[in-house]
Amino acid sequence: MRCAGCLQEFCYNHSSDHRQELNKQLDKVEVSRNLFRQKLTQQTIDPQKHPLIQQINDWERQSIKKIRQTAEEARQILLQHTIGHITKIEIDLNKLTNQLKQSREKNDFYETELHHWNEELKQLEKELNKPSNIRLREDSRLLINKISVDVRS
Repeated sequence: MRCAGCLQEFCYNHSSDHRQELNKQLDKVEVSRNLFRQKLTQQTIDPQKHPLIQQINDWERQSIKKIRQTAEEARQILLQHTIGHITKIEIDLNKLTNQLKQSREKNDFYETELHHWNEELKQLEKELNKPSNIRLREDSRLLINKISVDVRS
């Protein structure tokens, strides 16, 4: 007997064996098909479990982690420099306080001094809120890689 698929010649006994082997292979194909059907059904029910969605979720988590780490590093650097900056402002404010105290005690001040002291206070407040020696700079190079979806027909 000749097999119509592989075109090999088999005797009656071996023809039966060959048919059994083909049936086993068909069983394996059906098991694979059933597993695939199960996957397809799961993705239809919950499309959020699609491997590409999971890949996007992983990218998002890693990107957020990088951003948080970079922000934390920037905060730490700023805090280190802010302590010294605040100390300098404290010293300058104490000097101004002493000048005000002395002028009040002596009752020796005029509009020009009042204006000058107000300007000093404004400058100290400005330095406290936005120090002249510290700037935040955003790097235009990408911290994270942009993800996009390309769909081809």
